[in-house]
Amino acid sequence: MIRSRVSPLRVILAVSALLLTACSGGSGEKEEAAHPVFDAPLGQQPRQALLATQAEGTARFTQTLTFGSPEGDTVQKATGRVDFAGGRAAGSVEWTLAPGLPEEAKDELLGARLGQGHSPALTRLAVDPDSIRLRAGEADYWLDYAGSLEVFGGEAAINALRGTESAFGGTLLEVLSGVQDVRESTETLEEKGSRAYQAELTAYNALRMFSQDLRAELTSDIDPGGTKTPVTLGIRVDAEGRVTRAEADLSALLDRKDGALAGMTGLRAVLTVSGHGDSAPAMPAPTERTLDAKDAVTAIGDLEEGACADLTTGNRTPGTVVAVPCDRPHDVRVFAHPRLDTAYPGDEEAESAVEERCTGEYRPLPGAWKREAAEDDLFWYTWPAEKDWGVGGEPTATCYIVTRDPVTTRLSAV
Repeated sequence: MIRSRVSPLRVILAVSALLLTACSGGSGEKEEAAHPVFDAPLGQQPRQALLATQAEGTARFTQTLTFGSPEGDTVQKATGRVDFAGGRAAGSVEWTLAPGLPEEAKDELLGARLGQGHSPALTRLAVDPDSIRLRAGEADYWLDYAGSLEVFGGEAAINALRGTESAFGGTLLEVLSGVQDVRESTETLEEKGSRAYQAELTAYNALRMFSQDLRAELTSDIDPGGTKTPVTLGIRVDAEGRVTRAEADLSALLDRKDGALAGMTGLRAVLTVSGHGDSAPAMPAPTERTLDAKDAVTAIGDLEEGACADLTTGNRTPGTVVAVPCDRPHDVRVFAHPRLDTAYPGDEEAESAVEERCTGEYRPLPGAWKREAAEDDLFWYTWPAEKDWGVGGEPTATCYIVTRDPVTTRLSAV
């Protein structure tokens, strides 16, 4: 067995050293604590700034996403409050369209819907760990997407409304962790002790701000390892290291020349963050009318004849609607589901056959149904595409009346 022994002399010397150490430093100077953001390696400071922002618990934000075009600027403005720790957020998203913007571009940005017009310009949102609630346009209810959203598809646009870095999705906070080539900016800042950075993102990381359908329309460069489409990003933080502003030139994402957004000339995002540690977001009151999306959101072809629905689900899927009672305000009333020939007759022939059948079903309708139409003697219809013709059973069409003008006819214009 190996034993060790400390001699008394060494013990005395060790104690003396401790006493000497305890008596030194009589000048009163203290070592300065490390800054949680600025003392980190430069390349890690944007990520640390995001963590410092989240550590404050809550914050207010405003983000503008500006699509430039020959017709002028089309702007999406998102505002709200977030509770980082609680995974909650409340706010709104509102669009201002450039006058003369092509219809296909409007469909892509706002989301296409059945009938005339597009999804509403204004959507209010309330997000918590268990659900995503939205209130579209002039709807008098919240649509509650609770629990798993797999029933609506893994790529449903509703998924993009929840972020990973904050409960409110689609802001530049989502991309700060993926910045590369970070360098400190030389711009002059008003606040003492604040700092600014310039960095780059790959197209793949930048696209995290958008829903799946819009990603594919913006760019063809969605390879996770792709670097040929860099995005420049500017970041400002205050003296405490909290994010106060971020702005990105996303114009490099507009590289598709064959899509609905081919006419766009630029894309820029500007985010401001303030009120760090202020009051938490105000969520909808329990007394406000709420519809369970799993019960209310359905394919228009699954509605019974005479049933009513609203056209905006938040999922950017034209074939789905929100079933609502006919004695409340509604967008459409379904009046027939005519059956079609088993064999697909061709595109033009299919449309012609559907129009003929819906016309026949429209003539004997009750006068009350016809009088509620937004336009006299006007009805709409849908029918399956060739790839869906007869899938799941006999092919059928759906005939419906649009009962009120699209909310988007009242969009504000630049």
